[in-house]
Amino acid sequence: MKVGVIGLCSFTMDFVNRAIGAGHQVLLSSTRENRQFKDMAETLGKNVKLVSKDEAAKASILIVFIPREDVGLFLTDLPDMSEKVIIYESNPIFSLECLKPNSKSSPEIIVSLLPEALAIRVLNIVNPEVFSAINQKQNADEIFYTGLNKQAKNKVKTFFKSLNLVGVDFEELYQLPVHSCFLN
Repeated sequence: MKVGVIGLCSFTMDFVNRAIGAGHQVLLSSTRENRQFKDMAETLGKNVKLVSKDEAAKASILIVFIPREDVGLFLTDLPDMSEKVIIYESNPIFSLECLKPNSKSSPEIIVSLLPEALAIRVLNIVNPEVFSAINQKQNADEIFYTGLNKQAKNKVKTFFKSLNLVGVDFEELYQLPVHSCFLN
């Protein structure tokens, strides 16, 4: 499977390393043009290629980590994203502008820019209190996610399994509808 990655950080690099180990082809796109990324991509092996954001977006699964202020800049003018699965984490905030009242959240921006794509949010930091309420402990191989499209969630769960991760869907965990606090 081809996996696209836009934005490099420890979050996305964990996916990259796991995907390489699982035999997936990884298409990396940096949000910054930098020689370090080219050198790094070359050291990761033949299944990794540094590409443009448009080429990375052609993969069936796209993992995104972009500063919240830059989401619009990097996700505009992408090729057809119909039925593509986008996995994203809460985006870092580097400017206080986005904290003003009536500012759109990253998920709102992503959905407005790519309404035909299937967005899945990964929650990589979950408060232990959430698990004490259901008597479950998080182990290092679990990754939590949520989204509104069941087909996309099933695809992501299968992808996570190929990476030796246990995908935990919040909706299944609580057997409740997805709450907006997990989507924003």
